[in-house]
Amino acid sequence: MPRPVVDTPTRILAAALELFSEHGFEGTTLQQIADRLEVTKAALYYHFKSKDELLSALIAPALLDLDLLLEEHEAGKDTPARRRAFLSAYIDHLLRHRALVVYISRDLAVLSRPVIAEHAQQRQCRREALLLGPDLDFDDRVRIAMAFGGLQAAIVQLPDATPAELRAAVSEAAATLLRGRRRGPRLHTPSLAA
Repeated sequence: MPRPVVDTPTRILAAALELFSEHGFEGTTLQQIADRLEVTKAALYYHFKSKDELLSALIAPALLDLDLLLEEHEAGKDTPARRRAFLSAYIDHLLRHRALVVYISRDLAVLSRPVIAEHAQQRQCRREALLLGPDLDFDDRVRIAMAFGGLQAAIVQLPDATPAELRAAVSEAAATLLRGRRRGPRLHTPSLAA
């Protein structure tokens, strides 16, 4: 059976992700990417003029996927069923982009790159609202931060887990965490002015 033909930009992006994962964004040069592909640096420049342009092309599909996911779920009425559906779809999103999630989680400096940082806070607020509604108190924000952090940590720290195993385990854990509501008064309310 013949091997599928992979276009040059796709090969470049795959090599870039491999090298970024191995050496970090700052530690990878365009020459290293060209060498990995056994092409000239000029051939690489024909498709991508800079590492930032490469990074932008690398994350664009995941960001587009996330934006479409957010839009789809924001269109529905805020109900527990919609929240569960969003959580499930978000976990699927993370698993679809697992290699990228693993890379970004290990190279945190890349989060400051404009292509990633732009609109990150807005997307985070939209995810939070989809999970627990628009009126989030401090405890809600803590639970959401723990749920999102835990989802990504599990994906990164359990590389041998199959997507099905991981999906089942993180779905249940995140749902349990997000479902829990603190009973009674809070002992201490953090001050935002501090």
